Amino acid sequence: MWQVGGLVVRVKGSFTLTQLKFLLVGGGSFVVDILLFLYLSQVLHWPISHARLMAFCVALLLTWIGNRLFTFSHRKRRPIGTQVLMVALLACCAASVNLSVFYLLSELREPSGLTAPVYLALGVLSGLVVNWLGSNLLVFRD
Repeated sequence: MWQVGGLVVRVKGSFTLTQLKFLLVGGGSFVVDILLFLYLSQVLHWPISHARLMAFCVALLLTWIGNRLFTFSHRKRRPIGTQVLMVALLACCAASVNLSVFYLLSELREPSGLTAPVYLALGVLSGLVVNWLGSNLLVFRD
C-alpha cells in the first residue's frame, strides 16, 4: 500500500495539475476513440479509414469540451469564435500528425486485428504532443 502511495506522490510531483487534467481528458477521449474505432471497423465492418476518421472526430469533440470545461477552466476564456477557430486549426495540425502516423504505419504493414489498435495508439500519442503544445501555448494560454 505504501509503495502505491509513493508512486502517486512521485507522479504528482512530476506533473502539474493542468498536465494531469490534460492527460485525464485525453485518456478518456482515447478510450472512446479506440472503442468506437474497433466497433466501427470490426463489428460494423466499415472501411478502416472511415472508421478511423469518425472515431477521431468524436474523440476530438470530447477532448475540446473536456479541456475547455475542466483542464483549462481556470484560464481566461477567449471569445468563443476565436477559440473555435484556433481549436479547428490546432485540430487540423494534430489530425495531420495523428492520421499521418496511422497511414504511414498502415502502408508499411497491412493493419490487422492486432496491429490496427497499435497504429491508432501511436498516431494518438503523436497527436498528443501537438495537442498539448497547441492547447497550452496557444488556445488556452493565460
